[in-house]
Amino acid sequence: MEIWIWFDENEGILSGIAAALVIFGALSTVGRDFVLKLLGFSKPQQKITLAEISKPSPHKIQFANSDGVKIAYTEQGKTSPDLIVTPGIISNLHVLSNLPPIRDTMSGLAKFSRVINFDKRGQGLSDPIAEVASLGERVKDIGAVADAGGADRFVLMGISEGGPMSICYAVANPDRVKGLILFGTTPRFSRSDDYPIGMSDRALNHLSQNWTTGAARDIFFPSISRETMADDTYRALEKLLSDRRSLHQIVEYMKSLDVRDLLHKVSCPTLVIHFSGDLAVPLHMGRYLADHIPNARFLELAGVDHADLASAPSAITEIRDFINALK
Repeated sequence: MEIWIWFDENEGILSGIAAALVIFGALSTVGRDFVLKLLGFSKPQQKITLAEISKPSPHKIQFANSDGVKIAYTEQGKTSPDLIVTPGIISNLHVLSNLPPIRDTMSGLAKFSRVINFDKRGQGLSDPIAEVASLGERVKDIGAVADAGGADRFVLMGISEGGPMSICYAVANPDRVKGLILFGTTPRFSRSDDYPIGMSDRALNHLSQNWTTGAARDIFFPSISRETMADDTYRALEKLLSDRRSLHQIVEYMKSLDVRDLLHKVSCPTLVIHFSGDLAVPLHMGRYLADHIPNARFLELAGVDHADLASAPSAITEIRDFINALK
């Protein structure tokens, strides 16, 4: 019995151990799945199939007009308060509405808010574009979605690569954003002399160079076992979301992102959430955000996930309480 008490009291340490095992390939695929299950970071789930995740979204697809570009968005949940979610590196409203980690996260949030999700321009169901959108265009698209959805004042939640654009919008529109939630994100992704905690260009390039091969599944979805989602299904998921050329353009855009100079200008209440063993955006990059945004609260979660709050019900409760406390 004592060993299970120790496991419970040392979840943060165990998250780091599990992350290290994945990063350094210390175990075989089967071994990694076994250890993640043992540490409680891999939950029994219904099998995920390609047919399931490629179905149309159960939520009505609507479109906002952003300077002539159609931005696809959906609504789910209650009538208020409004929670607009800016997605991570790549999105598709059909796929992510059916992918259990994202689907269940949004369902949890929709129990106490009207959740508005959208595809960034050039992605998913939004209009295609020739080049990757600029940060300014992405910020403008948030406003277009808010206007189309009738959200005058709302809580803005930026996930992963959606974090910097959410920060920019919150600083530029303090009258509309009453609260900011930053999940698994950072103000800058690329390493530099004055930001040594960032990712190397080699690591970022690895993502685009190996996209569609399945190499990233243990980074983005480490707690989903091969029993739950086969490697072939995961590779098909990547192909559904983006081709390699498009992802290369996005990665190059990510290298240029840097909103550190805006952090001290964030005036709304802010909640920063991060998994301690996050392999996609390491914990210290999230902690940097909380340390530099005035009066931000930092919520560290035990686990190795990147964007799966369905595996952390306590975090859903924290978000509910954060939103309900806003004026």
